[in-house]
Amino acid sequence: MRWIDGIRARLALLFGRRAAEERMDEEIGFHIEMETERLVREEGLEPVEARRRALVAFGGVEGHKEALRDGRGLAWLSGLSLDFKLGFRMLVKYPGLTIVGGLAMAFAIWAGSVTFVLVNQFLNPTLPLPHAERIVRIRNWDAAANEEEPRALSDFLAWRGGLRSVADLGAYREISINLIAGSEAGRPLRGAEISASAFRIAPEAPLLGRALVPGDERPGAAPVAVLGYEVWRTRFAGDAGIVGRTVRLGDTQATVVGVMPEGFAFPVAHELWTPFRPDAIVPAPREGPAIQVFGRLAPGVTIQQAQTELAAMGRRAAAERPDTHRHLQPRVARYTDPATASMDDMALMGSFNVFAVMLLVVICSNVALLLFARAAGRESELVVRSALGATRGRIVAQLVAEALVLGAVAAVVGLALAQLALRDWGVEFLERNLGALPFWFNLNLTPGTVLYACALTLLGAAIAGMVPARKITRGLGSRLKQGTGGGGGVRFGGVWTAVIVTQVALTVAFPAVTFTVQREAARVRSLDPGFASGEYLRVQLDSEVGADTAAQMARFAAAVGTLRQRLEAEPGVAGATFVDAVPLDHHNGRRIELDAPSGPSAAAGPPLANPVVRTAAVDPSYFDVLKAPVMAGRGFGAADLGPDAHVVIVDQGFVDRMLRGRSPVGRHLRFLKRGEQTPEPSAPWYEIVGVVRDLGMNSAYDDDRAAGVYLPAAPGRELPLNMIVHVPGDPMSLAPRIREIAAEVDPMLRLTELQPVDQVTSANLWILGMWFKITLLLTGVVLLLSLAGIYAVLSFTVARRTREIGVRVALGAPRARVVAAIFRKPLTQVGAGITVGFILVTAAAYIAVGHRPDGAPRDPDAALTMGNIALLVANALVMLAICMLACVVPTRRALRVQPSEALRAE
Repeated sequence: MRWIDGIRARLALLFGRRAAEERMDEEIGFHIEMETERLVREEGLEPVEARRRALVAFGGVEGHKEALRDGRGLAWLSGLSLDFKLGFRMLVKYPGLTIVGGLAMAFAIWAGSVTFVLVNQFLNPTLPLPHAERIVRIRNWDAAANEEEPRALSDFLAWRGGLRSVADLGAYREISINLIAGSEAGRPLRGAEISASAFRIAPEAPLLGRALVPGDERPGAAPVAVLGYEVWRTRFAGDAGIVGRTVRLGDTQATVVGVMPEGFAFPVAHELWTPFRPDAIVPAPREGPAIQVFGRLAPGVTIQQAQTELAAMGRRAAAERPDTHRHLQPRVARYTDPATASMDDMALMGSFNVFAVMLLVVICSNVALLLFARAAGRESELVVRSALGATRGRIVAQLVAEALVLGAVAAVVGLALAQLALRDWGVEFLERNLGALPFWFNLNLTPGTVLYACALTLLGAAIAGMVPARKITRGLGSRLKQGTGGGGGVRFGGVWTAVIVTQVALTVAFPAVTFTVQREAARVRSLDPGFASGEYLRVQLDSEVGADTAAQMARFAAAVGTLRQRLEAEPGVAGATFVDAVPLDHHNGRRIELDAPSGPSAAAGPPLANPVVRTAAVDPSYFDVLKAPVMAGRGFGAADLGPDAHVVIVDQGFVDRMLRGRSPVGRHLRFLKRGEQTPEPSAPWYEIVGVVRDLGMNSAYDDDRAAGVYLPAAPGRELPLNMIVHVPGDPMSLAPRIREIAAEVDPMLRLTELQPVDQVTSANLWILGMWFKITLLLTGVVLLLSLAGIYAVLSFTVARRTREIGVRVALGAPRARVVAAIFRKPLTQVGAGITVGFILVTAAAYIAVGHRPDGAPRDPDAALTMGNIALLVANALVMLAICMLACVVPTRRALRVQPSEALRAE
C-alpha cells in the first residue's frame, strides 16, 4: 500500500506546509553554511566572499525551493491559496477593472443561469411527486393527421379494463367554471373533472375534509367538489367550516367535501376538482369530450413494456374499428413530456443554452483584453519572478487564479441577480405568454443551476485568464536581458485588435437595438383608439355549454341579450355593445378585391391589387356606443343583419390607403380566402354603405396605419365574444356588479378578461419594457467594456512609448504630431469598429423586416428611411465621441511626458 503511504505523506506536507517550509530553509541553510565554512577553512577566504561563492555554487535558492515544492506532488494546491490571496488583492488594487470586468462576467453568468433554469423547465422538468419517474401520460396519436386525438373516452374505458402495465389509470377533463357562493361570482375557475385515482398518484393530504373517492364517480352520486387553497382563502376567507357547504358550480349545486393544501394543483395548474364520471357517458369512438389520461407504471414495469402492451391494444382496436382507429397509435410517455413538441422544437430550446455560452465566451474575451493590459503593466514583476525560479506554468496558474477570483465574485452577483429576475420577471413573463404555469415549474435556483454557473465561471476564468497569461509569459527570460525602459517586448497583436473592433461594433449595434425596442414601446403607447377608451370596459364572454348545437348557441345569445338589457338599466352605464375584436387588439387580416372605379374618380388611378384590410364584426350599436358618428353614408341597422344584406362600413384608413381619398360609399368589395390571390366566383360582393373614423384597428403588431372594414353581426353568434360597456369614470368599478348580474342571468355565462379598453396593450408594453431593460443592461455592459478596453490599450501604448515620446518632444517635434502618431492605430481600430457596427445595423434593418401577420411582405425600403439613417449616423457619432472619452486620460498623460522622464524610464 505504498500509494496510500505516499498520499498520506503528501497530505501531511500539504497541511503542515509551514513546518515543511521551515525544514526546507534549515536544510538549504545548512548546506550553504557548511560550504562557507569549508571555503574559509580550506581556501582562507573572508566569510563574506566565502558565503557568496557558496551561494553561487549552490545555484538559485528559490529555484531549488520551487523544485522541492513540486516534488511534493500537491505543492500546487498549497501555492493556489497564495494565488487566491493575491487575486483578492488585485481586485482591490484595480477597482476599475474589478467593476467593469466583474459586471460583464456577472451579466454573462446571469444570462446563462436564467436560460439554464428556463430551458430545463421545458426540457427536463422535475415532477414534485413521490415516484415521479413512474407517473405517465397516455395519448392517442393520429398518424395520418400528425396530431394528438384528445377524444379518447371510449379508448380510456378500454384501457382501464385491459391495461395491466399501468396502475391507477385515470382521466380528467379541463373545465372553466363559475363558482357562485350566495350572490357572489368571481372570475371563472380553472377546474378539472378528474378520476379519484389522481389523489393516489398525487397523495397530498387534504387541508380540510377529504379528497375525491371512487364512490363520487358513480352515476347518480351527489355532486361534490374539492377546492384549492387559494380559492378557499380568497372566495371563502379561509372559512374553517367550508366542508359540507353547498355552492353552485355553473348550473349545478355541489357540496364542498374538502380543501387541498397550498401548492397542490395536480394535474397541471388547477384550483378546483369535481368527479369525472366516464360511465355516465357512452360515446362513440373518437367522439365525446377531450380528455387527458394518466397513470402510474405497475411495479417492475418499464415504460417500454407499457408501450408494447399499449401498442398491442392499439393494433387490436384498429383491426376491430378500422374506420376510426386505423391511424390511431396509443402512446405512453413521461407525464411532463410535451405532447406536440418535435425534436426540432426541443433542439431549438436546447440551443438557447449554447447561445448563453457563446455570450459568455464573447464577454470573457473582452475581459481578457483588460486582464492582458493589467498583466502587461506588471511585466517587470513577472520577469523578476521568472528570474527567481518561478516556472512559466506557475506564473500562468497565478494569473488564471486571479481571473478565477474575479469570476467567483461575478458568479455570486450573477446568481443573486438571476434569482431576483426569475422571481420578479420570469413568472410574470411566462404567465403572460403561456397562461397559468404547471405546478411542477420551479423558477428557483437549484443545486444543478449553481453547478452550471460554476462551470460557466471556470470557463470564463479560463478564457479571461489563460489567454492573456500565455501571451504575457511567452519569452519572459529573454525579456529580462532586453531590459527596456517601458517593460518588455509585449505587443497588442491581431487578436486583440479584433477584440477591440468587435467591442466597438457592438457598442454601435446595441444602442440601435435598445432604441428600436423603446421606439416600438412608444409606438404602442401612442396608439390612438379614436375614442375615450379609458371610459370603456372590455368583457370577454364565453359559455360553459359550448357552441356544439343550435340550442346551446340560442341559450348563449339569449343570455347575452338579457345581460345587455340589465347592464343598460344600471346607473352609470351609458351603453353596451359587442365586437369580436376590441380596439387596439389584434384584428383578422383579409385580402379583398375592390370593384373597378368608375366615373370621374377613375382618373385618380387604379386601386391597389388585392390589398389587405383588418376586419371586425360589430353589433349595429357599436359606433353609437363608442360615440363615433358615421362620417359619410349611413350606419348599420337591424335590416343589415339579414343573410342577404352584404353591407360593410369602412374607416378613414381604408379611404386613404385603398382609394387615395376617393369616396367609398356605393363601391363594392369581396373577400379572398387566406393564401389565395383570386376570389371564388361565388364569393359575395359587399356594398360599402358608410365611413367612420379610425377606431383602433391598429394593434400592437401593426407598424403601418391599418385599413379597417366593419361587418354587421348579431351578438351571440360565436364564442367567445367581447362586450364593451361605456362607464364614464372608473370602468373597473362596475366589474363586481357585472359578474353578479351575469351569474343571475345565466350561471353558465363566463366573464373573462375584464379590463379598461385603454389597457388592452398593457401585456405588450410589459414585454417590451422587459426587453428594453435587458437590452439597456447589455448596452451598458458592452459600452463599459469598450471604454475600459480602449483605455487599457491606450494606457499601455503610452507606458511603452514613454521614452520615444520624451525624446521626440526634446528634439522639438510638435506635441500634436507626436500624439497623432501614437494614437493613429487605436483611432483606426475605433473607426473600423464603428464602420462594422454601422454595416451590421444596416444589414439587420434589411434582413429582419419579417412579414405581416397575414403573410404579406413588408416594404424593405421602409426599414431604412432617411430619418432612420440619420439616427444611425448620429448614434455612430455619439458612440465615437464616447469611445474617444477613453482617450482623454492617456492623451493628457502622453502630453505631459518630459525628456527627463524619458531618461529615467531608460
